[in-house]
Amino acid sequence: MNVYASTSSGSSPEGFRIRVPRSRQENKSLKEGFVDDNNEHLSYFNFPVLWPATACAVFCTTLFGVGVAGSLYTDYIPTEIELKRTFFASYGTSHFTCNTTLPFPKNGIPSILNLFEINVIGNVLFRLCVCIPMVVRIFVSNCHSYVLRAEYEALPFFFRVSIELVPLLTTIEVITMALFSIITVHSDFPEVNRFCKIVFVMTAGVNMVLTSAIQYSFSKSSQQRIDHVSAAVKMATACAFCYLAPQYFQHHHSAISFPICFSYMPRIYAFMEYVIIVAYGTFHITSLIDIRHISFMCYPRTCSGECEPLDPLNFAKGSKYEYCRAFEYQQRRTHIL
Repeated sequence: MNVYASTSSGSSPEGFRIRVPRSRQENKSLKEGFVDDNNEHLSYFNFPVLWPATACAVFCTTLFGVGVAGSLYTDYIPTEIELKRTFFASYGTSHFTCNTTLPFPKNGIPSILNLFEINVIGNVLFRLCVCIPMVVRIFVSNCHSYVLRAEYEALPFFFRVSIELVPLLTTIEVITMALFSIITVHSDFPEVNRFCKIVFVMTAGVNMVLTSAIQYSFSKSSQQRIDHVSAAVKMATACAFCYLAPQYFQHHHSAISFPICFSYMPRIYAFMEYVIIVAYGTFHITSLIDIRHISFMCYPRTCSGECEPLDPLNFAKGSKYEYCRAFEYQQRRTHIL
């Protein structure tokens, strides 16, 4: 079969015939010596997952910091007389009466969770920094799980089960954290808030331990130092969280059984809370290291119909679609030369 075509070459103004191969052997013969003009990096778009995930992490960390600063600015410290009697506490545009038998702690410092509980600006920004990255965190967890699934395909049962459990635990963890950020103690449902915090601590602790074990096992076979750093940071922060979180939340739950009229708590428990928050945030920021090689791939030539639909079998070495109409490109090049 011959196809007529013209060329702009001055040496050959007349038309020439492009031979269309009728068999695989003839196709290989016609495209012999062919080298694709389109460089591989130009035939698709590469969208690394790392950059949007990093942008989301920076944005949410900024919201958290602004929420803490705004809460400290608007926080009201009642006097001992106001605590024993009744005073009007403001929450945004609304006001509610508050009195408590819980004494004001000596040498106390602000609790971040209490600041978010009784200051509207902190509560709103805390909701945003928790709820906005929910889908991103679940997606990153699933991506990391799929990447490691091939790595641990032939390894013991514990690692394979752990990889399957981590995305599920992450989903429960982010949902319960979003719920206790939205459901306040002073005006909503204290028992639901307390239950969500208990579930969050349990799932977050198990999730951090399993993820640390998986990453440690993976880092032993990795030659890149950054993977060893990621595993070491994960293990250290997981130990800090699992050791301090039960002690802190036991005190926190007993404190919120009374009306929350001030944000201060004993210094030791406030420091525990700070360490827990830093450990939790640092642990999950290190997941950016684990997904640094994951990318979305978009093939515009395939999507436009120029090439055969993307199928690894079609593009294998020696297969029918090793090159897109390479026989035509090679004949045109030979004719022009």
